[in-house]
Amino acid sequence: MTLADLLLCNSNSTDNREIPAQGKQSMLRQHGAEEALEFTPFLKGSDALARGMGRTRVSPYKLALLAHDAMAALVAFALAAWVVGLDSALHTSAVNVLSFGLLPLITILFFRTYNLYNYHLIFFSRNHLVNLIKSFAWGLFTLGIVAFVLLYPHFLEGPGVILFIFIAAVLIVLVSRFLGDHLLNVIKAVGVSFLAIGIIDLLNTGEIPVFMGYWQAAPIGFCLTAAIILVSRSVLVHVVFNDWLRRRFRRQVAIVGSDEQAKKITKHILDYNAPFWVSGFVAPEVTIGLEMPGNKYRLGDLRELPEIVEQKSIDEIIITDETIDKRVLISLLDYCTSEGISVWFPPQLLPIIDLKLYIDDFCGLPMIRLGSQKHAFIFNKIKHALDALVVLPTLVLLVPLFLVIGLAIKLNSRGPIFFRTKMMGKNGKPFTMFKFRSMKPDTSDEPHKHYVSKLINGQIHENSGKGGVFKLTEDHRVTSIGRLLRKFSMDELPQLINVLKGDMSLVGPRPCLPYEYEMYKDWHKKRLTVRPGISGVWQVAGRSAVAFEDMVLLDLYYIYNRCLSLDVSILYETAFVVLERKGAY
Repeated sequence: MTLADLLLCNSNSTDNREIPAQGKQSMLRQHGAEEALEFTPFLKGSDALARGMGRTRVSPYKLALLAHDAMAALVAFALAAWVVGLDSALHTSAVNVLSFGLLPLITILFFRTYNLYNYHLIFFSRNHLVNLIKSFAWGLFTLGIVAFVLLYPHFLEGPGVILFIFIAAVLIVLVSRFLGDHLLNVIKAVGVSFLAIGIIDLLNTGEIPVFMGYWQAAPIGFCLTAAIILVSRSVLVHVVFNDWLRRRFRRQVAIVGSDEQAKKITKHILDYNAPFWVSGFVAPEVTIGLEMPGNKYRLGDLRELPEIVEQKSIDEIIITDETIDKRVLISLLDYCTSEGISVWFPPQLLPIIDLKLYIDDFCGLPMIRLGSQKHAFIFNKIKHALDALVVLPTLVLLVPLFLVIGLAIKLNSRGPIFFRTKMMGKNGKPFTMFKFRSMKPDTSDEPHKHYVSKLINGQIHENSGKGGVFKLTEDHRVTSIGRLLRKFSMDELPQLINVLKGDMSLVGPRPCLPYEYEMYKDWHKKRLTVRPGISGVWQVAGRSAVAFEDMVLLDLYYIYNRCLSLDVSILYETAFVVLERKGAY
């Protein structure tokens, strides 16, 4: 059975060419409401997203650019080695070649960071040039660290090195608070440079590598790499790919919607000669007769999307229909993710993302992007391993704090130190979560059940004048010590044990109680298609001051866009949010 077979039959349609202009909008809304009631999701069940993750298409465009950059860097450094006379020394051993070969790869290390393999950005020649220069600047910084450590290894010798690294790390974190996104680049540069130094040291068995005797080869190779790539990439991207081979490398786009926003985006792609082909728009039949730029026509309605994607080889989908039902929207996102299709939204379609998170760029237009999770299995394994590496030493260091908190809880009220409760984890699987007890023992959970029921049903919009809508702030069951622990989120610390057990991750959507899960709509359950986390997007985007459905949308944004750099950003921001005590009650 195909995906299309899961959909219900089309409802009766009307040609809107006979409908007065002032009645079109109301009819579209009515049709959208009826469609939401009759629509059967493309994929069913809370684990549909998890099953579909990992299927992605390999772009020949990106592969060609990656091969070009690597080859250009290797050729440039080979020329530099020849200029300074290093080539004869390299030929004596494969170890020398491998050690020196790491340097050109470091030079192009930040290309992916600055989206230099991204269709949507590099076709603008100015953006392309600016991002190339930024990437080379960070590559030079990384090479500088490698050269410094290899030339002056005594700076990292002796017991004082640990204190030096700790102080440097603290200073970087504090300064980076004022430098925005540069923190991740600093971490990446330092991490890669020390990894490269470790590999070079291992290959050379602790000896100084041969190429350091011809150190001029590194700066010459870097300058040659920059010069070659700046020229050759301009020709390759803006002449060969975007002009000569335009038909082969442009991507097929379908627009879900037929409103003014759809017209604006289509016109923008045509006017700027972007490397995309708008195949048409997907909308109800009542939109027939609406004029679209470039004579684009209606491809069908949403029920026919799987056939449209297959027939037109659609690579990306832009959703502009503001009347689309959330249940249909999430189902559509699941389908696109399972097929490796990126989805784009104008910011006004998901205003909570516009307010709380960074907006992406689609050919110069501010847009929100939800992409398919690539290599999900490998990512999950790496993430779990990194969680364990971070949590294990952290728990050891926190033992004294745990003892102090445990003593304070015991002296403040009778009952156990730890609170154990059943929570719903990945795909609705229950697990036992640990917290420091912050409430009086033997208290009823009825107040929280009542509050959560009203919250999920959208009956709560303000909370005690504090702007928060997710937590029950005036809860007399909380002890005085518990209130202090909650204020600084220290009651959550025992969840590090859950991370070690594999029930949770450091970053992810927060788990929920079983009775909360039972109240969820189907699309709400999508937030638990990955392992829950101690911190997540909504915690750093406003913590408790976020409405429930907005919280779900923020969690879905994370699920569709999760990566290690996003996890690092969330953990970094979490520290400042906790210290500023935002949304904690």
